[in-house]
Amino acid sequence: MKARLRALLLGAVLAATLGAAPSPDVPASAVLQRYADALATIARPANAIFEFSLEQVGLHDLSETHRVYRSGLRERDETLTRDGVTVKVPFVHVAVNRPDPYDVLAVAPKPAEYAFTFAGRRVVNGRAVYAFRTSQLVPAPFSVTDVLIDAARFLPSVIAFQTGTATAHGKGRLTYGPVQRYWVVREVAVGAKASGKDARERIVWSKYRFPAALPASTFSEPRVIAPPAR
Repeated sequence: MKARLRALLLGAVLAATLGAAPSPDVPASAVLQRYADALATIARPANAIFEFSLEQVGLHDLSETHRVYRSGLRERDETLTRDGVTVKVPFVHVAVNRPDPYDVLAVAPKPAEYAFTFAGRRVVNGRAVYAFRTSQLVPAPFSVTDVLIDAARFLPSVIAFQTGTATAHGKGRLTYGPVQRYWVVREVAVGAKASGKDARERIVWSKYRFPAALPASTFSEPRVIAPPAR
């Protein structure tokens, strides 16, 4: 009886630690159907505020932190620090027609565009996932090679990719996860070789907020104030 109780308690602890553990008898086709449904019905924030840190090493060494305001295709990007030094007056760039290149729907492999091969079940960052290798049906400069599908939300938690052009090629990994009711990018790490030189880039997103509205002035171009005439 005690042994059975310990087993039940251990199972409860594991379930709490791993989240929604995938059932071993769920066929890969059912996982992919739920994955496609989850992508089709994913909640999108009307407005978002977040920060990200950027580090580049190789062709151009760079270290920056930014704060970003987004509403639809409008974006305000403020550079807060550069190479460890706080920018007293943040550099501001406003874009009025800028799709988010890291939006999960822009990157996630779709069953209509990729062949999926089931590669087992795993636990990543305490969450159970289904692993799939992916092969692009029509070759393109950017392609996803692997995807880990979260077992609770059936959305991609890790997307591995490769890129290639005539002068550069590289590999990388995007990580996504839940913040409130949304599924957002958390990290990207890329290693590449361009013009015969190695380069690395890492971006980490944080401090997500989803306000109901943003003032129209958020997306106004900053004015340059001329110095007083002498």
